[in-house]
Order: sequence, then structure tokens, then C-alpha cells
Amino acid sequence: MIINADAFSILQMINQTFDSVVVPAPYGMDKILETITHAVRTGGVAHFYTFKKKQQIDGLSKKYEDMGFEIGLFRRCGNVAPGVSRWAFDLVKC
Repeated sequence: MIINADAFSILQMINQTFDSVVVPAPYGMDKILETITHAVRTGGVAHFYTFKKKQQIDGLSKKYEDMGFEIGLFRRCGNVAPGVSRWAFDLVKC
């Protein structure tokens, strides 16, 4: 049997929570973090990758904290375009 689903609905299908999730979001798909937030247990970690300019990072950090995450670590991990980098965030669910 083949089941088709997109990432925005898959968590409704499996109905579980996790200690750790890895979210390598494609360019422009940051809204997936809001979708998976409820699937991370308190104290669990979401390893989230996004594509942003350096000056956007302070605002993102505040947004993630407002979503109920504490930032354990974040780092730039590669360039994808002039002025745009891939960033990795380790977000601990509060």
C-alpha cells in the first residue's frame, strides 16, 4: 500500500511525540516548525535548518523563543547565495 502525504499533515497521521526531530526545511518553508512544535516533548530538541541572511537571525531567535523553544545552539553552516546562509538551530522545547 502506498500512502502519500506532505510534511504538513504527516504528524496528524502518526499522532506521536518525540524526544528529537530533525527538520531540514526547504528554502522558504519555515512554517513547518510551527507544525512540528506540538510533536516535540518538553525537554526534547528540534534540530531546525533554515536559509536566512545574517541580519535576520536576531529576529528569528526571538520568534523561536516565543514559540516555546529555548535556543541551545545556533550556527551558520554554509552559504547558498550571496548574503544568504544555511543556519542550524538546536531548539529545546520548554
